[in-house]
Amino acid sequence: MIRSALRTLPSSRMNDDDRKERFIKRLTENQSRLFAYLVTMIGDVHESHNVLQETNLVLWSRSVDFAEGTDFGAWARAIAHYQVLAYRRDKKRDRLLFDESLLAQIAESPESAEDDEVRRAALRDCLAELPDDLRLLVSQRYGAGSSIKDLTRRLGKTEGALKMALGRIRHKLMLCIEKKLSAEES
Repeated sequence: MIRSALRTLPSSRMNDDDRKERFIKRLTENQSRLFAYLVTMIGDVHESHNVLQETNLVLWSRSVDFAEGTDFGAWARAIAHYQVLAYRRDKKRDRLLFDESLLAQIAESPESAEDDEVRRAALRDCLAELPDDLRLLVSQRYGAGSSIKDLTRRLGKTEGALKMALGRIRHKLMLCIEKKLSAEES
């Protein structure tokens, strides 16, 4: 019924509808990879959701610029990269965790969904190996999205002490993940 109704539309209108449908399908298929890319670039899950929404708006508004037959994921990541730069420009007064050259390196080496899953599994294993109190701190900061200020009030620690503790935990997790990944490659 719907197909027959579409056949009665002028061919230019049907092509436009087909193009939009294909674009939405590609956009939907790439949401988790775009989100993972943004989390990697930004380092904050909640901010990454916001930047993803902005990225989706830009992708939709520029959908006519996408060349059929090219890599949609690469095109979407390029736009997401510029959205990250805009986000960073807007948040300039905040202390940056990554410099621009590191962001460029990350942007140039997108990883496959398989690599992402292997890294996530290694992270889960490494988190499980952390002592309970450190795992709880990581969960409160990154899982629940509590700000440093919220945590200082809740835990009675100074902002500097929490930042140092979180930095040490991130470093410990990074070393653990690298170790697990290198062991898996062997």
